[in-house]
Amino acid sequence: MLEHLFLESPWAVMAIGVITAIVLLTVGRQRRNKWLALASLGAFALAAGVWFLASAVTTDREQLILDTQALVAATSPLDHAALDLLIDPSATVSGPDGTVWLPAGQLRPRLRTALARVSLHGQRVRFVQAIAHDTGWAESTVTVRTEIAGGAPIYTGWLLSWHRGQEPAGAWRVVDIRWLRFQGQGVQRGMMP
Repeated sequence: MLEHLFLESPWAVMAIGVITAIVLLTVGRQRRNKWLALASLGAFALAAGVWFLASAVTTDREQLILDTQALVAATSPLDHAALDLLIDPSATVSGPDGTVWLPAGQLRPRLRTALARVSLHGQRVRFVQAIAHDTGWAESTVTVRTEIAGGAPIYTGWLLSWHRGQEPAGAWRVVDIRWLRFQGQGVQRGMMP
């Protein structure tokens, strides 16, 4: 929770610092107390310090969200180099219950085949959240809006399982892609393109 308050979303802490500074400055002026005025400068400095710290540090959760967005972007148009960095060669595709639908090594060929049959006009992330565990494992949940040629937008939901690997140094890589939703409904194995 402290990581979230100070590094990911510091707005509440910054607002408290600024409000405290304004109150201290106002009371210090009314009472002609230079120590309260100096304390207000400290509160302003604290708020600014929190902002600089949050700007300088990228947490694991923030990195996972960025990586999830990059993964979606790398599928339309297909960017093999980006996918190689984000998806582990042993990655699998699973159904909603965790049953493996595509074993290791079959993901990339299936993706190429599916994208060769369907003309995508673009994809974008509609929702993403992530959680990183201290064990080197993480998960992100993403909802994607896909525009296809001559059709209505398609909405899909996914659960990505990530592992922090050694190559590239400490980078998160997807080890399982679990397909959860298609157009707001649960998915069945036969629905895979």
